[in-house]
Amino acid sequence: MIKLHEFRGVRYSTPELAALSGVSSTLINIRLAKGWTLEQALCIPTPQQRKRGVVCNFPPLEGTGAGRHAQETPNIAFSDEAKP
Repeated sequence: MIKLHEFRGVRYSTPELAALSGVSSTLINIRLAKGWTLEQALCIPTPQQRKRGVVCNFPPLEGTGAGRHAQETPNIAFSDEAKP
């Protein structure tokens, strides 16, 4: 049975992640066994990648950084009582 990893909302096998990231399947498994997160295991370049100038093969996540969707209206209110 092939183990699948969920990365940025999509499920991949380790060989698929290796092909996408440029990090070998073996190294991905070693990094995960050492307690690295999947993001770290895939996006931290190997010494060979650093020599070639590779920072990360994955584009940064897009969004507000505060969840899945931007708030349409802010959930804050200002009171006139607070004014000096």
